[in-house]
Order: sequence, then C-alpha cells, then structure tokens
Amino acid sequence: MYRLAPLLLLLACGTAEPEVEDSGPSALGRCLYVNSFSDADECKEYVGSAWTAEAMQSDCDAPMPGADPGLLEVDVACDRSSILGECVIDEDGEEHASLVFPGVAGDSCDGLSLGCGFAGGEFTASELCDDNGTVVPSSSVFRPFEQVCVDPLPNEPAGAGPNGQVCTWQAISASTEEGRYYADYADCDVVRTQRPYFPAAVENTTNSNDPRLSDSAWMAEYDWVTSQVEASACVCCHSTAESPNGEPSGWYLEAEPIWTDTLDDDGMAMIAGWIDSTAFGAFHPDDNNGFAREATGAPSTDPARMKAFFEGELSRRGLTEADFTTATPFGGPLYDQLQYEPSACASGEGVNADGTLTWRGGDARYIYVLDPSASAPGVPPNLDLPEGTLWRLDVAYDAEPLATGARYGTVPSGARQAYPEQGSAPTLTRGETYYLYVLADVYQPLTRCLFVAP
Repeated sequence: MYRLAPLLLLLACGTAEPEVEDSGPSALGRCLYVNSFSDADECKEYVGSAWTAEAMQSDCDAPMPGADPGLLEVDVACDRSSILGECVIDEDGEEHASLVFPGVAGDSCDGLSLGCGFAGGEFTASELCDDNGTVVPSSSVFRPFEQVCVDPLPNEPAGAGPNGQVCTWQAISASTEEGRYYADYADCDVVRTQRPYFPAAVENTTNSNDPRLSDSAWMAEYDWVTSQVEASACVCCHSTAESPNGEPSGWYLEAEPIWTDTLDDDGMAMIAGWIDSTAFGAFHPDDNNGFAREATGAPSTDPARMKAFFEGELSRRGLTEADFTTATPFGGPLYDQLQYEPSACASGEGVNADGTLTWRGGDARYIYVLDPSASAPGVPPNLDLPEGTLWRLDVAYDAEPLATGARYGTVPSGARQAYPEQGSAPTLTRGETYYLYVLADVYQPLTRCLFVAP
C-alpha cells in the first residue's frame, strides 16, 4: 500500500514541529519524519494489527522516497494539538494507519486531500485549515491529453503528420516520432500535471573502466535504448534538462557514464516487463508514433529489443524474473484503484428520484454512473472508460469543480458529457443497482459505491 502513496503527498504544508504526547489508547507507535518534498514535519501513526514492532521499524526507516529515516516511538500517538488535518488509511483493516499533518492557523491545506486520496485514505481537515483541504490547486489539476502537430525542427526530416508536421500527444504515456526528442514537440509542464513529479537524487556508481563502455555491440544497444527513452515523455521527469529546477525524479538520462545504472532493481524489472505496470495506462502504437508500452515499462518501437536489453542488465545484477514473481505491480494508488471492489452506498450517497447525485469528500471533476459489474475507472487513454460505463461527466481543468448535488444526465457550465458521446444519459431502472464513482481529479476518488435506483 505504501510503496508509492507517501511520495504522492506532494503539496503537504505546515512547518510546525510536533510536540511529544503520551500514547493514545489505540496507537501502537508513531513515526516522525520530514516530508522530502515539502520539508514539513509529518507523523505516521500505526494502529492496525499488522503493525508489529519490526513492521513499524521497517516502514519508518523509509517513510517516503528521498526522505531520511524517521524516528520510531513505540506506544506513542501522533500529537494532534496543532494540525491541519489527518489522512486515515485502511480504517477497518490490518494496516490501519493515520498520516497527521502539523500546522498552524493560516497555513493552506491545498494538496492534502489530493495526497490522501493517492494514499488510499480519507482526509479530514481541522479547524486550522483555511480552505478545508478539499481544493485541488489549479497548477496540479490533470490536463487532459491533447495531440499537438508542429513543424519539425530545422535540419530535421519532415514528420509523418499532415503537411510534414510532427504530431505528438501531450501525455505522460506518449512518445514523439522515433529519432526525435519529446520535449522538442510537446510541453512537459502539461505532462507533469498528469503524474505527480517529485525530485529524488540518485547517485551513479558506474566505474569509468566498466567493460560495457568498450563493448561496441552493447554500446550500440545502449544508444538505441537511450534514443527510445528520449522520444518519450519520460524525459519530463527523468532528465536534468526538462525536470523542474534541473532536479530529476530518480534515474536520469544525463547520468554518466551509463544512465541505466541509476535505475533500482524494481524500476529496471518494470521496464523489462517483469513487474506489471498496466495501471499507468498506454496508447495503442498506431496512435503513438509506433511506440508500444504493453510489454515493457518504457514505450518502444521494438518491445522485444527493449526487453532483451533490460533483461541483460538484470542478469548482470544476478537477478532473474523469478526474483520478482511476488512483486507488487507498479502504480501505487493507480493499481489499488483498478482493484477496488465497491460496497453499498451510505449516508445518502447515490442518485435520488429526481436525479440528484450525492457524494462525500469534496468537489468533483469526474462523475461516473456504471453497471454494478463494471471495473473501476483508471487513467486515460485506455483505462478511463471501462466497459459498463453508462454515463460520464467531465469538468474542464480550468473550470470550477462540481459540488455534490449535481444532476444525473445534466451538463452544467464548464462540463461536458464524455459518455455517451451522442444522445442522452440512459434512464435508470427503478430497483436496479448501479455503481456511482466520483473523483476530485483523475486518480483521486471521492465516492465509490453501489446504489439502488429509486
């Protein structure tokens, strides 16, 4: 659960230092650490039965990517004397925990609800929150995919698009034409709204005398792999040239002398296709300049060749595919979202007789009504319209999100009916069960439950 979730609390705010407080009756312990993205103090409280002393220590030793190990205190609860709010995770499960955010009056809570949604929890704002923690900052609102067609750079060949232009999706899972550099043909600032970016420094320990550097065959494959990655939106976060402030997120293409050595074992196994990354979404190669991503974690015009290169590098590290058979698929909250099984709506959630939609958790940008057997929606371009979708409403990224109380089948200003593309929403049958799925933004669910049409 926590493999990716903590790192997605990107916009946590508040810098107040937590005070020591005696243990609460249900706390098995707490981990005090500094959020590596916001530099703010945070506290993770362990409650569920799965948290043994060893499990708490292991979790606290690596509270989030890029963070120093936290301080574990057994039988002590998080201090709640001055907090912006907390995120309750797996409340009824064995891994029940709470992320507690210290702060003072006047601090903004933008991003806390968003991060909590990524963590698979439910955020509750304190009275110190000046915005109730429900607003997704406009700078981080998911920008829907757009294909842009531009003239090729000087001295580059004509593109395959209309009038020789180069057509590229501004999307995290997209690639420009083979042999070109993605950031020359798409806007990385747009791309980074579609997947949380975080700076994370890594060190390349490759020896300058590494025998691969004098192996011409290996170097030819390495150069090809590099060009494939350079054509993809990966450069937006994994390049010093394109990452904000020149700070890439982990592995990066400029790492000398061999950038692939900056990948950790799991990351390399994901690119090799040994760990599933379906939850990240993928374009069909016919719509992505020939690049496919189903068999490998990085898009490629020759997936078998890409796979072979990274399998070779994993073998060099003494690893086999069998070493990753129990690895959790990549995606963190994206993967969890695809696995979600809904239960009955509560607290008046659902659609009432006059079509009023009721949900909890905050304002929404995406509203689905689905068949009860439908899979949960995932990310675009291929997972966001599951079979069994009856109606979907999207709110524009630059428009105000919708408060609970919107109407089924009605399209308010700033929104569009994304499905069905033509015609009206289908009539709901009285007594039949339907699936209401409401999101604050892409991959930030608010309400996911089954209701009976009145």
